[in-house]
Amino acid sequence: MHRHYVQSNGLVFDLGMNNGDDTAYYLKKGFRVVAVEANPLLAEQARTRFADQMTNGQLRIYQAAIWSEYARLPFHISKKNAHWSSLDAGWASRDNGETETIQVDCVPLAHLFALHGVPFFLKIDIEGADEMVIDQLGTMTYLPAYTSVEDCRFGFRYLDKLRALGYTGFKLSNQALVNELVDEEIGHHFTFGTSGPLGDQIGGPWYSSEEIQQLYEDKVRTRQNDRRSPPGVWWDIHTRGPQSLCI
Repeated sequence: MHRHYVQSNGLVFDLGMNNGDDTAYYLKKGFRVVAVEANPLLAEQARTRFADQMTNGQLRIYQAAIWSEYARLPFHISKKNAHWSSLDAGWASRDNGETETIQVDCVPLAHLFALHGVPFFLKIDIEGADEMVIDQLGTMTYLPAYTSVEDCRFGFRYLDKLRALGYTGFKLSNQALVNELVDEEIGHHFTFGTSGPLGDQIGGPWYSSEEIQQLYEDKVRTRQNDRRSPPGVWWDIHTRGPQSLCI
């Protein structure tokens, strides 16, 4: 499949909006944002927080979960850590945490792309369903020029699939240090737990597929799934499409 990578439309998708701090950053940068959050309490709080941006059309919030098809499924809200809430009961209840189960509407990613267009940046952080989003991208001709996905023990597999999608530049972002970063352009100080900068604004060089595989094995975990990072450190994988094919 011959793919094109959308770079210049100023649209960001925030899959896994959570408390809205990433969305707040994207809005502050002047981007248009489509945010998806399955937790109804967090979605309602965001609608209040961003009422002005929703009114002027800069932001659209969907209270839903991303899934491979249209469905209504059980969603498990972690009472221990809201970030862990998931369609996967085991994911949400890690560390013996209690959960509350509700029913949520689910939509495929292609539905949102059809409604709003393909974003230039796609943030994927949906606790246990991230790989499914990568798989859905595999059916598409037009892809975001930039993506990020939270590494959740499956980084080698994610990297293989992202390379197969045609992405040629890769970075690792240490999420435990994101609160030390500042977007000097707009004077934005990132808070702990946010995704941080995006695209070319992330520090350091872009690595090739082969280089990022080795870096991942050195810094994150081995191919035998032995953890290299100390407790409390987690990573995001960022990608960039081939610049010659960006539109």
